[in-house]
Amino acid sequence: MPESQSGLRVAFAALSYRDYRRFAVSLLLTSMGAQLIQTAVFWQVYVLTGSALLLGLTGLARAVPHMVLSMVGGVAADRLDRVRLIQAGQIGNALLIAALAYLTMTGDVQVWHLYVITFLNSAFSALTQPARTALIPALIGPGKLVNAIALNATIGQFAQIAGPALAGVAIAQFDLGPVYLINAALYVAAMISITGIRVPAARPAILESPWRSFVEGLDFVRTRPVILSLLLLDVGATLFGSYRALLPVFAESLGVGPTGFGLLSAAPGVGALLGAAFILSLGDMSYKGLYTVFGVLAYCAALVVLALSPWFLLALVASALLGTTNSVQMIPRNTVILTISPNALRGRVESFRSMLAGGAPPLGYTLSGVLAAAMSPAIALVIGALACAGVVGVIGLWSRELRDRGLGAAVPEAIPADG
Repeated sequence: MPESQSGLRVAFAALSYRDYRRFAVSLLLTSMGAQLIQTAVFWQVYVLTGSALLLGLTGLARAVPHMVLSMVGGVAADRLDRVRLIQAGQIGNALLIAALAYLTMTGDVQVWHLYVITFLNSAFSALTQPARTALIPALIGPGKLVNAIALNATIGQFAQIAGPALAGVAIAQFDLGPVYLINAALYVAAMISITGIRVPAARPAILESPWRSFVEGLDFVRTRPVILSLLLLDVGATLFGSYRALLPVFAESLGVGPTGFGLLSAAPGVGALLGAAFILSLGDMSYKGLYTVFGVLAYCAALVVLALSPWFLLALVASALLGTTNSVQMIPRNTVILTISPNALRGRVESFRSMLAGGAPPLGYTLSGVLAAAMSPAIALVIGALACAGVVGVIGLWSRELRDRGLGAAVPEAIPADG
């Protein structure tokens, strides 16, 4: 028992910090809201149109704000109160989803409303995500960053399980309006739960212009080629290996309806929890770059299994493997990026990551939707998996730093635990 208790303390070490616990609760509620809105909008677009292409175009509405506004959010995160910035985004999203609930429940909703709400929801997320990630190192103690990133992934993937599953059941039982009301309430609760976080070290006054701050952040990323390599690995997976927009089509073809769609959407979260648990068990592992490379390659293999699956159960297993492999590559990647970035630049560095990580998957939705409409959903996913594997192979051979045993081993500035 003592050894077991010690293992649990190590696995959940970041939760020993009061402010990180508040942050974790807010992250869980926000992630649940994000999963609910994405799942419900996908299903509603498919119900209204029956079109794989129009499903894919929801990705374009989500991608554009991330590509345009993430860097703005990064500059803001390094100049403004990060907690207040996050809260403002959560309230904005709550108001948006409440409006969508009203339109849906009155029967006035149209497809363009869903695109507009998706666009604005993505805009708020793009403006606040850099602040959310840049805040993490200030909430934990020395040597706990891998642990915190893994716990963040665990929280996000739990939301990915519970959110789509809840959405699928609620859509089947109560229709879409109540789903959106629950979604809005989650965003409000997330805003409340993050209240009271104390960031110990105030950043020095910034005298340079916002544009100069923006350029400084880009210059830092440019001088760290390994950051670009890591980000391009993720882009390969999320752009070419995108599959979520096609899950309603797969659910319909497998004859499982909205409940099966919710389960297919939730399965990656189950797998991702297993992947995060595996990474947690390793502690501050060596060869983080290689974990990222081989994690993405395994993701490509799981995508092919999903594409070619003739049975719902096999499709569920493949979806879970997509989540597992994504955790295995994502946690080490994000840890390296945060570790080698100084606190004064973390918001801007994270904004660059957020721009790609937030923009590439929705663009992938559009790409997969176009390919599925022109060919078939299965062929679209197989082509995407092969393209992703090609990108990973080129980057893995080109970047020597990715094979560095000690990549991301430096410890960033941190605070003591307060119980």
